[in-house]
Amino acid sequence: MDRSTDLKSIIHSFKYDDGKKVAKRTDKVSKRTKAARESSIQQEYQDLQPSLDDRLKVLFIGFNPGLQSSIQQHHYAHFTNLFWKLFNESKLLINVLQSLNISVGDAIKEDPLLKELIQVDSDDKYKTFVKPVNDFEIVKYKIGFTDLVLRCTKTAQELNLSEKLENVPRLFNEFKQSGSTFIVFVGKGIWEIIVKYITNLLKIKVKLTKGNFQWGKQILGEDEHYNMILEKLNEILGCKHNIYVFPNTSGLVTSLKYDEKLHLWNDLSHEILNY
Repeated sequence: MDRSTDLKSIIHSFKYDDGKKVAKRTDKVSKRTKAARESSIQQEYQDLQPSLDDRLKVLFIGFNPGLQSSIQQHHYAHFTNLFWKLFNESKLLINVLQSLNISVGDAIKEDPLLKELIQVDSDDKYKTFVKPVNDFEIVKYKIGFTDLVLRCTKTAQELNLSEKLENVPRLFNEFKQSGSTFIVFVGKGIWEIIVKYITNLLKIKVKLTKGNFQWGKQILGEDEHYNMILEKLNEILGCKHNIYVFPNTSGLVTSLKYDEKLHLWNDLSHEILNY
């Protein structure tokens, strides 16, 4: 009897006391699995390279490539992103071509790509049908693309502040090399990083408010510190650029209505035409 009792005691000593220990182990496994999955995503998805040329007319800057942009290797590639819809409805390609003294009618006949991208409607007006797959092709019409950070992530929130700030000098070099007349930040968060980088150089503190910031073209106003930022940026770049800040075009961003966003794009498009 004593031997049987001892054997039962030994067997029980190898059992868990309750289910909590099992749950803890499951949690650890789950965390390891999630970390491994995230690491695998970073290895699987490639960076998206900029589309640049010298003497650009307009350069668009995003935060960083999302998963779909990485998979397709094209800018603003997710089907819910409104970028290309706004791009086409604002007739930006048409106005860029005209600003370069290119006859759109003649160009359509001579250029196979433009013949594909531009159609004439029943009112003899031009409509464009530019898509993500055309981003690297339209650079020959002086329209470029880049990102603050070239590394792909599922969301921009996965980028820490240090990584964002470290990429600003690279971005400034791209501005200089492209010589773009118009620089468009597609997302206020990108502009906030630029502002923070420059305020660090100037050793001042500036917070974007309704008093100093407005959507669209960034102009000198009553806020002296904000004026210093714009002047310092032009000094760094070596010449004056037309700086625009647009709302993020992601379908998840609903801070402004579509018509309000389109109004901003139309303003840019018209200024490009008349610049």
